[in-house]
Amino acid sequence: MPPLQPAALDTATEARRRFNRRKFLALGGGAAAAGVLGAALGPQAFDALFSPAAAARGATRSPRTLVLVTLYGGNDGLNTVIPYQDPAYAAARGPLAIDPSSVLALDDGFGLHPSMPGMKALFDDKRLAIVEGVGFANPNYSHFESMDIWQSAEPTSPSGSGWLGRWLDATGSDPLRAVGIGPTMPVALTGAKVQGAAIPTGKLLLPGTASQQALYAAMAKATRGEPALLAGSASADANLLVVDRTLGPILNRTVDSDPLHVKASDSVALAGSSAAALAIANGGGGLSSGNVLATQLSIVANLILAGAATEVYSVELGGFDTHAAQANTQSELLTQLDTGVSAFVDAVGATERGSETVVLVYTEFGRRVSANASAGTDHGWANVVLVAGHPVKGGFYGDPPSLTNLSEGNLVYTTDFRSVYATMFDQVLGVDPKGFLGGTFPTLPLV
Repeated sequence: MPPLQPAALDTATEARRRFNRRKFLALGGGAAAAGVLGAALGPQAFDALFSPAAAARGATRSPRTLVLVTLYGGNDGLNTVIPYQDPAYAAARGPLAIDPSSVLALDDGFGLHPSMPGMKALFDDKRLAIVEGVGFANPNYSHFESMDIWQSAEPTSPSGSGWLGRWLDATGSDPLRAVGIGPTMPVALTGAKVQGAAIPTGKLLLPGTASQQALYAAMAKATRGEPALLAGSASADANLLVVDRTLGPILNRTVDSDPLHVKASDSVALAGSSAAALAIANGGGGLSSGNVLATQLSIVANLILAGAATEVYSVELGGFDTHAAQANTQSELLTQLDTGVSAFVDAVGATERGSETVVLVYTEFGRRVSANASAGTDHGWANVVLVAGHPVKGGFYGDPPSLTNLSEGNLVYTTDFRSVYATMFDQVLGVDPKGFLGGTFPTLPLV
């Protein structure tokens, strides 16, 4: 890939300068977020997030919060954390190799993609850890099977329960201890008995014409003496209308805003549409709107700053299946990742709970070492994992895989992904990992 032109670099820098803490928090509703989410969740769920009982329950929980960022589609790790001083890299990638003059240099011959200055700043501040060569034995090229393995932490026979879902099953019945923001509830937060709660983002629109919506509102008015079933139905309908009035305007404004001026592909609607949600979940189908990840992380930041008792959050970004024309697509997606995560870490760092928040960024597999004939990369194996936050001990962890000792043209893993999860259980959630991972895996001293 040729280096970014000066004008493009200036535009990206200026956009990030405008994307300050106040604007980032406003994406999720700002100071009104707690009240809005109360209407959306309902009184019982809202009390479970913010009530005195939740605060008392917090005395026994981990002092830290885990934020899981899933990149669907298989992000190309070699063009994210770049071994730009290894001659085998440029030889294999050809025109798709990032020009060394534009790489954001780190240590030991590695650097970040030029679209990641926020992550570079976190690394320089010792708040970004990069785990290299992460994967598992006997990998495959399927998006769905590989993601099931990552989310279940069961490489040989994914069961349908997630690695954090099993933690929910074993440590309590409160689903609001783990909250997913976005169009899907990941398997990672699903247990056999308990699963996390889901908070939607994107536009909230009632179906039908204005007159049909007025009739629906009339049906939502309870009538004295009506049967219990009808009264319950009317109450549920009334709750939906309250959510529409209170949550809808903020979500709609959030989707329409675009603080980075990153435009969506003409063929893909904004993140509130079902088509875009499917693209995000399945990892392909083009780009989402320019602030979809920042919006999700902003909602998480507002919850953390409001004192929510949630211990795990999940957000997601898709579109990383870059078989063709990878350079521009990945650059835009990494800009979203970089801006969202770095702004999030900055926003939550001012409070005691926020300063103990750890962000884990992963994807289902890496890409092939050699570029293909379509200026893209095909499905591969081992990859990098990023861990960011104020408690993180920044730097490199794990052994970087060889670019010449390959298997089927792929990087061979050197760090079992369950070591990353074991580290999250042990050092973030404060529990023994063994019962949730089906075995013992060495932890990494990165938190």
